[in-house]
Amino acid sequence: MKQEVFQHILDTIRAQEAKIDKLYELEIDLINFADSYNSTINILMSVYFGKEGAEWIDWYLYERAGRADMTAHDRDGNLICYDDESLWREVERCRLENEEEYELKVPMTEEERLNHIAGLFGESYDQ
Repeated sequence: MKQEVFQHILDTIRAQEAKIDKLYELEIDLINFADSYNSTINILMSVYFGKEGAEWIDWYLYERAGRADMTAHDRDGNLICYDDESLWREVERCRLENEEEYELKVPMTEEERLNHIAGLFGESYDQ
């Protein structure tokens, strides 16, 4: 993928996240609506860049965002993923080394979801 295209994708994701954040501040919660959008983007990134590449993108956009002190290094100790262009170089490396096939996750059943939610509160769900 060309760096310019990758940059446009990052900019679009950031703009979308900013809109969702602004709406949330107005007490409009779009998490269920945006979740399918984010899931689709994650699948596409995982298929194209491989699991490792997609994980670097998530780390960069969501965990590292606004935290310049948070750094990552390659196997040789070189700084990676410190700006958009270095992220692109790293995920392109992942893409070229990627030989695994992406597998879709099997969605939970309604009962599995309810059990999982109940388990978060130390309870069990029985129908």
